[in-house]
Amino acid sequence: MSDRVIVLILALLLPLIVGTLNPNPAQADKAVKAISFDPASEMVNVATIYETTPTTQKEVVSEILKSSKSSTKKAPGFSTLSVLQSQDGTRAIALTQWQDLASFEAFLAQPVEEKEAKKEKEKDKEKIAIAPLRTVVFTVAKTQAPQGMVPSLRGKAALVQFDEFTVLEPDDLSTVLDSVTQGLPSITQLYPAPRSAVLLQSPESHDIALLANWGYSMEYDDPSLIPTVDLLPEEMASLTESDRHLYEVVKITAAKPEKEKD
Repeated sequence: MSDRVIVLILALLLPLIVGTLNPNPAQADKAVKAISFDPASEMVNVATIYETTPTTQKEVVSEILKSSKSSTKKAPGFSTLSVLQSQDGTRAIALTQWQDLASFEAFLAQPVEEKEAKKEKEKDKEKIAIAPLRTVVFTVAKTQAPQGMVPSLRGKAALVQFDEFTVLEPDDLSTVLDSVTQGLPSITQLYPAPRSAVLLQSPESHDIALLANWGYSMEYDDPSLIPTVDLLPEEMASLTESDRHLYEVVKITAAKPEKEKD
């Protein structure tokens, strides 16, 4: 091969190599987004849970994505949104993450523009109602993950077991929480085992939630065969009301980055 041909090949390849090492802003924006869970962080995680049917789930998820794009994405203190749909078609969750509780409360307190509200009302006349079943604020109480790794969900198609426990009597809250916390390390004994697990506790109510990351749907021939993480002893089942489903992440979006000031 002549020197001239080699120089020509290098000239063609160099822009591709540089582009890979230094992606432009548009490419960087398409990077896989993640929602992470760190007990040392002051961030709060808000689970807005919707009841659906296999017939309505797709439309509900679509409406969650549309509304979040215009409302939460530019809200001060907003960090990340992960939208999950249950495998059985009966639930959808908008899991938002905020810098702190004050940021979320400020978002809730924002007045809705009357003109915009009227316009949306007209648009939604023929749409299904998507009022949430409940909304719960959580903080990260404890995590279980390989050493040096912060539990997180990355990109779409991640499989997530989300268990919510509502303790019926306030006096039993510490007992249930201690039991679930002590059982958390036992998830490593499952086969297959979840990649990480996060124990969430509500500072405002008697709710506890377990979020277990089972990897991605394409890794399983039949996701329904994934073993269930069950950290609440049978004798304590009567102390709580529970809601357990296996979900798939539909989309993760992050806050719009602030423009740099000149």
